[in-house]
Amino acid sequence: MKKLSKKKAALLLLLCIGPLSGLFAQSLSLESNTLAGTKNQLPFWLWANQLGQFDKNSSTIQNFSINAFHGQQIGGSDFSYQVGIDLDLLLADENDIRFTQLFGSMSWKFLQLQIGAFPEEEVYAGLSTTNGNLSASRNARPHPKIRAGFNRYVPIFSDWFFINGFYEEGLLNDDRYVKDTHLHRGNLFFRFGQPKSLQVTVGIEHFVMWGGTHPVYGEFPGWEDYFNYLTASAGGNHVMEEEQLNAMGNSYGVYQIEFSKAWDKLNASLYISHPYEDHSGMEFVNYSDNLIGLHLAFHKQQVHLKNIVFEYFHTKNQSGAYLIGEAPDENGRGRGIDDYFNHGLYLSGATYNKMSMVSPLFAPVLIADGTSRGFENTRFAGLHLGADGLLSETFAWKALLTYSNNIGRHNGQGGTTISPSRKQLSALGQVSWQPLSKKINISTSVAADRGSVYDNGMNTTRLGAMISFNYYFPN
Repeated sequence: MKKLSKKKAALLLLLCIGPLSGLFAQSLSLESNTLAGTKNQLPFWLWANQLGQFDKNSSTIQNFSINAFHGQQIGGSDFSYQVGIDLDLLLADENDIRFTQLFGSMSWKFLQLQIGAFPEEEVYAGLSTTNGNLSASRNARPHPKIRAGFNRYVPIFSDWFFINGFYEEGLLNDDRYVKDTHLHRGNLFFRFGQPKSLQVTVGIEHFVMWGGTHPVYGEFPGWEDYFNYLTASAGGNHVMEEEQLNAMGNSYGVYQIEFSKAWDKLNASLYISHPYEDHSGMEFVNYSDNLIGLHLAFHKQQVHLKNIVFEYFHTKNQSGAYLIGEAPDENGRGRGIDDYFNHGLYLSGATYNKMSMVSPLFAPVLIADGTSRGFENTRFAGLHLGADGLLSETFAWKALLTYSNNIGRHNGQGGTTISPSRKQLSALGQVSWQPLSKKINISTSVAADRGSVYDNGMNTTRLGAMISFNYYFPN
């Protein structure tokens, strides 16, 4: 990371406010976050799911952000455009100024084209451990990409059958083991029913890491083998032996299911996210591995409890150490030991800028040069509770509590790499104040961890706090 003096970084950030206030007249805000943690690290819920803004390995952080957005319909047509920017100044062990978001999009009716670095839309009131999707959270900083697809659920021939989805190509341009790795993502969702009766949504998300330059094997095949990457096909004679025997690239994904129903005073959603790493996962051999959540949203105007989320997560099975009674095929390929979101060639795994792009419960392994080597711990189970509400017209609260039991990875001999298991408990409490004018928002968060996941097996208690200030410029 290039070091930047505090004075130069602050001046650059301030110089951006003037032009942005004129360009993004619809929405512009200035944010300040001050964080501190004990024992040289921030507690889990101070850094997790924050779009990669905060480095957990810093004991103190001062962050300033400019957040701007503008969307507008073009004349009286069905065309509209949106542009957005989040520019962050980070003052920590190493100072940095960077874009967390920088994107533009164009919409026509229900179609949308998006270009740039933009995050996943927040769902379930932001109370889920992983935004309801094991494979795509809001934990890491968004990477640059191009996405084309629908901007909403579109009815097909009736008012009870809907379709949604997109096709995306991105570039992981961070400092990683395989440089300039491409990341493909595609999904397709079907929705049945009406909100006042019962809506059932089912779909699949598919990710493929492909291409890039390996430090040992050199440049991997590119666009000429794009179809083989996307279909998880074995390569031909022009690729390395491992990709002749196995699928090209690093494929993974999830099945998503949601049951939702709306009442006058309550919306309820039951959601399931089931991961797959290869064919055994796609065929539900790992049926016990899921994120299962329940979100209840209350509609009353001044309600002390607005949202509550319960989640159970389990990733310990991973199709087993091997499939009993199933011998490898003629190429030596077997099934089992899925090792979610890791890969033997793309060693950085599903990380970006040293942070997990999937559930933040998958914690990256960092080596001496600061790059990621995938995940040391992919097999865990636990429970999570998140809730928020109002104390008064101007005061709001939020609470998160997560427990996990972690056993590492399959060791290839029917056992596990972490024994005895490492348990972890993480909690956060937050109170925020926003006057009726809504020009400012001030919040205070306190967080605590107790467990052995982040300290090489040693039981550690870690405390931390964050004070945030937001000022919203008038339109």
